[in-house]
Amino acid sequence: MARINLKNFNLKNIIWVALVLLSIIPATWALFVPGFYGASDDLHIAWLFEFHKAFMMGQIPPRFVPDLSFSFGYPLFNFVFPLPFYIGEFFHLLGLSFVDSIKAVFFISVPLSGAFMYLLLRQFSGKSLSLIGALVYVYAPYRAVDLYIRGAIGEIVSFIFLPLIILSLVKIYQAGSFGWIGTGGLALASLVLSHNITAYMFFPFVGLLIILQFFLTSSKKQYFAKVGLMIFLGFLTSIFFWLPALIESDLVKYDTVFNFVDHFPTFLQLITPYWGYGASVPGPGDGMSFFLGGANILILIGGFLLFIFKYKEIENQKKVFIVWALSAIAVAIFLMNYRSIIVWNKFPLLPYFQFPWRFLILTTFFIPLLLVIFEKLRMKRYLFIILSLIVMLPAMFYFRPQDFLGRVDEYYLNRYIPHPSVSEEYKKTQEEYLRLPKDTQMRPNRIYPRATSEDPSINEIIVLNDLDAVLKIASDKGTVINYNKYYFPGWVVKIDDKITEISPGLPFGQITFFVPAGTHNVNVNFEETLFKKTLNAISFSSFLVSLWLVKNLWIRSKKSGHLS
Repeated sequence: MARINLKNFNLKNIIWVALVLLSIIPATWALFVPGFYGASDDLHIAWLFEFHKAFMMGQIPPRFVPDLSFSFGYPLFNFVFPLPFYIGEFFHLLGLSFVDSIKAVFFISVPLSGAFMYLLLRQFSGKSLSLIGALVYVYAPYRAVDLYIRGAIGEIVSFIFLPLIILSLVKIYQAGSFGWIGTGGLALASLVLSHNITAYMFFPFVGLLIILQFFLTSSKKQYFAKVGLMIFLGFLTSIFFWLPALIESDLVKYDTVFNFVDHFPTFLQLITPYWGYGASVPGPGDGMSFFLGGANILILIGGFLLFIFKYKEIENQKKVFIVWALSAIAVAIFLMNYRSIIVWNKFPLLPYFQFPWRFLILTTFFIPLLLVIFEKLRMKRYLFIILSLIVMLPAMFYFRPQDFLGRVDEYYLNRYIPHPSVSEEYKKTQEEYLRLPKDTQMRPNRIYPRATSEDPSINEIIVLNDLDAVLKIASDKGTVINYNKYYFPGWVVKIDDKITEISPGLPFGQITFFVPAGTHNVNVNFEETLFKKTLNAISFSSFLVSLWLVKNLWIRSKKSGHLS
């Protein structure tokens, strides 16, 4: 198996690195044009603004943002993948605007995903085929759709971690150091925190590879223990997010904005090099492309044929790897076809994916892996040139937005943030991605005072920040207070420093509580529950353990001169 030499960094290796860096320019140049472009999910800029506000108010990790739903707030990052926004917050704290911070997240996804795919393929192939595989992965048309049409930040970031997870499993199978357990654990956690749907989609195939490698290895107990620890660390590191999201999903109304039945691509759409900037619509008249990519199709067909004709010459691990990749591609293509609707109806999690064409995530990842079989060809140099041209030439058409709108932060905050006032643009949006709390009978349609009561008993409201406040209340016979933020676990109300019971009120699901007769100070704060604090501690501890293992990997690498 190939090893990545860290000592022999000569002129030839410098040229390879330069070639890799130059190869990403066609995919990313558009991100350096000032301002934001016309992507569908441009609300992520406003969500990063909300993440930043929650973070600066001391919410670590951020969960409940203050301004959405006419300032009733929302437990956004209790349910929405947080890692892209942590990365975006890092860039914002470095001084970038919210628009540029989101674009910086988009940018780093390209070289990182390509680098990890290259490292994965190097376990089975030479440098030229590994580089081609990285380019095919980066330049698949669906990657351009995500970057410049959809702006799907979660999927964009998730592409970084797919090859890193598999690389870790391959290295563990090869009896690599314990550092790969930590690397794999961090990669698994990062995928969960990057995009829930991609994780659900990918993990069954991770499990399949683990099973296949288990039966292939002669050190079954050691392999099982290492992989088990990797998975354990991955799920513990991300447990602060996925467990509350799972448990508390019953606190919001189940809703899917899009019906999956309307979004099956036809087989012809998968192989037709159509490109457009429109939307996914019922029927075959979609404005967006579902093209697999010219190079991807050639690799799929050529890899399948080579596998059949060269089957006896292939070593066992590579054979299992190719069967695994072909199986995943077959499943993905089947689930994108309307004939799979019986499966979509039978498995309750699948409709949550909303768009069957999301399985292009899997074809985008698995097709480059078939290049490992092309090592059996003698004319790899010519293959390198041909596939490079097929991959790179269309990039000038795919990897750019339809319009360079040049919009800056103010545009998106005015459009999506109803605070301190509500714009006409905001009134036109319906926050379609937000599932309302289950006790909400209707969505608010204006900004309400922070707290209201049935009688004029609130003498003063001292606003501490956009979530918390102190109320001065005097009532002759007691009164019910409506605190106009959505009720959700984490809200704590203290009357004269004693915690009081709160409940959701009507019609908005706002926080309500009873204040007895007399004069009282009432403190209303949002904070982490004890349960979530415990999960945070578990996640952070697991993160440190994984990081310690990764550190040992790099120490060993420096001593030995290669990643092992």
